[in-house]
Parts: sequence; structure tokens; C-alpha cells
Amino acid sequence: MTEHIPRVFFHHLGWCPNAGSSRHLNRMLGGPDPGLQNSFKGSDRNRPDGGNPGDPGRRRYEHTQVGTILIFAVLAIMIVIIVTQFVLGGFLIRQILIPAGEDQVFLVTGILIPLIVLGILVVAVLSFGTLTVTVSDDAVRIRFGPIGLFKREFPLADIASVAAVTNPWYYGYGLRWTPKGPLYNVAGKDAIEIGLYSGKSVRIGTDEPRILLREIEQAKKKRNPLPG
Repeated sequence: MTEHIPRVFFHHLGWCPNAGSSRHLNRMLGGPDPGLQNSFKGSDRNRPDGGNPGDPGRRRYEHTQVGTILIFAVLAIMIVIIVTQFVLGGFLIRQILIPAGEDQVFLVTGILIPLIVLGILVVAVLSFGTLTVTVSDDAVRIRFGPIGLFKREFPLADIASVAAVTNPWYYGYGLRWTPKGPLYNVAGKDAIEIGLYSGKSVRIGTDEPRILLREIEQAKKKRNPLPG
């Protein structure tokens, strides 16, 4: 009896007290339990196929690669700045400038400038420290960093080909321009190369090239099934 009360609220008022719970709302409307559908969250593997394959935006695969070398390099630079500026540099400035009455110079060179540089480095890590690749039923999406300042989307309808490739070491990390087109990478040499119908190509770094390649190919097949 009590299970029908939220249904009455929803159908007559368009709202129910438990509307904040997607699990409850789907169960009330007879839909699938998102607790089961989203069990892949927290894992970097592809979710099981289920529901309508033609549902646009349905997530098939998501994986986040961490740029360990990049993060540790930035942390090392931050430690050097802290040691030299706040310890050694600050001590020397206090001994030389402050007795001469140059308090403002000490404030700028000994505190403000190092803080600004440290802030830029923190933003750099949050912006480019990781690379998340998502494959859905309508597009391949990438996002740099946990804050997601830089994102790109490649609709499956625009993708002509996809292949696993190995980047030369000098292609580097981050957002780079290469002879093969733009490269989005945070670690390692492995990547996939996406060829677009426009004639352009892009490379996406990944530590799961075979899995990512398979997921993109399967997504394209489901979107454009072979006749017969």
C-alpha cells in the first residue's frame, strides 16, 4: 500500500518526496535499477551492454589515466620553489632588504611571486594531470584533469577509422601538435589514432589501447550495423 503513495504523488503532481533518488524513481516507473546499471562506476572497465543500444549518450566505457611523471615533475618544481624562496631566499631578503627599509620589495619578491607561481602549477596539475576517455553510443569524449577545463568530443558519425599506434618519445605529454595531428596525452607512448571523414586525424593517449580500440569499433558497429 505504501509503495503506491509516491506513484500517486508523481502522476498527479509531477513530483514525489523521493524524487532525489534515481533508484527509487526508476523503480517507481518500472525502469531498470541504476544501482545495477551503474555498478561499473569506480571501475575502469566497460559497462555491460543493456538497455536500448540506440540510446544516444549511453556510456559504454570510461577510463582515467594518471600522468604520474607530469604530476611528480610539477611537485618537484613546487618543492624547489618552496625551499629556495621561502627558506633560503626569504632569509637572504630579510637580512639585506628589510634593514634597508625595503619591506615592499620583500613582500613582492619573497612572498607574492612564489605564491603566484605555485598557484599556476597547482592549476596546471588539476587541468592536465589526468586524461579521462569516455566512449558512448554517440561519441568519443576526452577530458583533461579532474576540473575538466579542456574537453573535446568526436562524434562517431565523424569517425572514419581508428587504430592503435605508438608515439615517439619526443611527442611528449599534454596537448601537443604533431605531424599526425593533435595529440592528447598524459603518460606513456601508447595511443589510438582516430581518422575523421574531414581528412584530419587526432591521437588520444591511453594505457588501454586494445580495449579502447575495441570499444570504439563496437560502438561504431552498433550505430551503423552491417546490412543483412
